Amino acid sequence: MRFLVMGAGSIGSVIGGFLHLEGHEVHLLGKGPHIESVKSGGLEISGIWGSHRAPDIKASSTIEAVMESGFKPEWTLLSVKSYDTAEALRDLKPALESQRGIISLQNGLGNVEEIAGAVPGMAVGGRVIFGARTIAPGHVDVTVCADDVLLGPAFNGPSGVEDVVAAFSESHIPCRFEKNILSYIWDKVLYNVILNALATLLRTDYGSLGDNQGTWSLMEKLTAEFYRVASAHNVELVSTDPASYLERFRDQLLPPTRGHRSSMQEDMEQGRRTEIDALNGAVWRMGEERGVPTPVNETLTRMIRFLESAT
Repeated sequence: MRFLVMGAGSIGSVIGGFLHLEGHEVHLLGKGPHIESVKSGGLEISGIWGSHRAPDIKASSTIEAVMESGFKPEWTLLSVKSYDTAEALRDLKPALESQRGIISLQNGLGNVEEIAGAVPGMAVGGRVIFGARTIAPGHVDVTVCADDVLLGPAFNGPSGVEDVVAAFSESHIPCRFEKNILSYIWDKVLYNVILNALATLLRTDYGSLGDNQGTWSLMEKLTAEFYRVASAHNVELVSTDPASYLERFRDQLLPPTRGHRSSMQEDMEQGRRTEIDALNGAVWRMGEERGVPTPVNETLTRMIRFLESAT
């Protein structure tokens, strides 16, 4: 199969690298020193899934370069930041003719909806709940894996997603097909909503938030607000109610990631824009659309925005 990885940072490079090593045609598309290093010296992957090298993986910094190489993707794996989704879809137009679908492997709410609006019938949702980091340009490291990658068509999306699931699985990327993918995307967003901004503001890891009664109380309030907003938008969540979710969170979701630092912290430390507006900010915005108060999500969003503006 032929995969274009658009926004090939840590996660995209790991997935693209493993697909390439299994014999699939992969082209990484990204910017900056990481992609330049991959272009000249290949990709190195380390971490909990083993050590691997992909010296001949293709990489480019523009969609024009991808097209000029003669590469015609069947599937685009979209792993850009949520605030770059609209621009990425515009850039992708020259490469749409050969494609079967566009798979969002992103954080936050609204990405799959944006894909469906721009290219009807091609939207595929993905839930990624493993972690990776870029150690040095050209070298990515898999740090943690809480569950399988889930993929499924959304908003009358394309057929053939089961083939992509098989390609991921055969490439040693834990993956399952999920027909109710939007419920699981919202479930992943909830995980980020109750952890990322708090961990960033308090400069701590996920486990410390779960161990402290004060922060646990805030996480309970964030979860309750999230459930009220989901209900107002007629979204069916994976766990039936906030208490059920928090029990699953404490027993199953948090333990594998106790020592993890949020990507939002790394964005802040590197002076990059965060994805707060697709996480707590999206909960606040969608709550306002339905008249649902979300004071804790609003407060955290405003605080992160202040820190962004101060860097």
